[in-house]
Amino acid sequence: MVTETTAVKQEVRLREWSAQVEAKQTSGLTVPQWRAENGINLNTYYYRLKKVREQFLRFIRQRQ
Repeated sequence: MVTETTAVKQEVRLREWSAQVEAKQTSGLTVPQWRAENGINLNTYYYRLKKVREQFLRFIRQRQ
């Protein structure tokens, strides 16, 4: 069971990660270049991208 606090933490984290993914996409840099400039491990970037995409898919499915 997810507590309200945990749910809020997850939502904040996903919003931060979503902003990072958007920043990368609008930067015009490759993933390796962008993550090096932003101090994010390559595996961490792809993990966050995966979680943002999963959240988006859940959102889309809820709207159907």
